Formats: sequence, C-alpha cells, structure tokens
Amino acid sequence: MSIEVRDLRFGYGPSEVLRGVSFTAESGELTSILGPNGVGKSTLFRCLLGLLRGYGGSITVNGADTRRQSARSLARQVAYIPQSHYPSFNYSVFNMVLMGTTSQVSLLSSPGPKQRSAAEEALEQVGVLHLKDKGYTHISGGERQLVLIARALVQNAPVLILDEPTANLDYGNQVRVMEEMRKLTAAGYTVIQSTHNPEQAFLFSHKVVAMKEGRVLAEGAPSQVVTEELMASLYGADIRVCSLFDDRVRVCIPRSVAENE
Repeated sequence: MSIEVRDLRFGYGPSEVLRGVSFTAESGELTSILGPNGVGKSTLFRCLLGLLRGYGGSITVNGADTRRQSARSLARQVAYIPQSHYPSFNYSVFNMVLMGTTSQVSLLSSPGPKQRSAAEEALEQVGVLHLKDKGYTHISGGERQLVLIARALVQNAPVLILDEPTANLDYGNQVRVMEEMRKLTAAGYTVIQSTHNPEQAFLFSHKVVAMKEGRVLAEGAPSQVVTEELMASLYGADIRVCSLFDDRVRVCIPRSVAENE
C-alpha cells in the first residue's frame, strides 16, 4: 500500500509550518523523514494520521484521499507508533497491545478471542511475548517500543508511522527496534519514521526524505541524500561524511574533529 503526499501546506494561524511537501512511501519500504527538530515532521505526521484536516494539497492512501475517510476507516489503513511513553496507569503489556484492536469491534463491545489471539501473535512476532503479564511501565525503553509496535500490528493496518522510535533508547535497543522495522517492510508493510539521525537513516532506510524549514530538500535513496553538502545544509553545521565498508556505512563527523584525527 502506498502513501502519496502532494504539495502539502499547513500553518498554525499566520505561521506556515509545511511549505509544499511532496513525497511517496511504498509497500515494502522504510521511508525516513530526516531533519533537525522544528522542521515540521510532527505536523506532517498529524496530517498523515487525519488529526489535522485544514491543510492544502493532498494525501492519498492507495489513491484514496484521506480527507474523505472517517477516523475509523483511516485507522484500518494507518497505524501510529509514538515515542515510548509512560501511561498514567500501569497496564499489563498484553492489555496495552489489546488496545490496538479497538477499531475492529463496535463501540459497546469488548475484544473477543480473535482479538486476544491476535495480541499474543503480535507480541510473539516482535519477540516480547514473554513480557505479556508484566506491567508496561516496568519494562525497558526498548521493550516498551516493541510493545507499541505490536499494538500497531494488531490494527491490521498496512501502513505504520513511527515518531522518532529510537529516541532516548540506548544503542542496543535502537538497533533492535530498527531491525524489527526492517523485518516489517520485508513482510510488505509500508513504514514511515521520523528521525534526526543521518547514520540511522542511511543504514536502515530504503528511502530518505530530508526536510528543512517545512520543505523537502531531497528525496531518494540514502546514498543520494546523506551527502556532505546536504547534511551541512540540513543541520547548518560543517560536517564531513565518511564512507566505510565500500560505502555501505556513512558516518557524519564535525569537520573540525575529522581534520584533527
């Protein structure tokens, strides 16, 4: 399933946040929206999720305009995974995931055996079924993020949108979450994440969309976007991009540090 964004424009009052954003995200691909804080990534995601409707331009999912769809209908197509968080109540891991099935039952119904089975399968898929009875706030940040991914999976939505999924995670958990995202694309999901980490975008993405000041500076394969010129423009810093392992890895280093080595 594909998402197509065309000439997307949005502002809060007189302040314009998105200025003609256009890109596509395809099935089986991980698309990274790369850029520093404050460039409009969160506003872009709110538009994609149907939370903001008063925008200019268009957003389509498999050719259907999202503004013509109800929130319930859109939830069957697009699932959102926020940054790992602490809810006010310490739900069990299993119940956190079960909440993702609400779009499949009527307003006055509770999840049944089918939904409970799906929740267990999703936890097993991301490798945390053994945590099902633990309190969500009593597990690690990386484990919480995997639980949130499992919750999105039980929506049966083919498009997954993740807001900086590895923020505040240690390196090992960052790798674990990113590898899980790549597995989901191999299973046919369309995955879109926001990040301000160019190395992560290069290593794991199929496509990178670089944003600055509400505009798209570049869209394409990681090797086309993660370049010295573009990273310097994107982050306003003098950066050297070093290629390692026959250009399979790129590392961004401040030029002042690189020249002293």
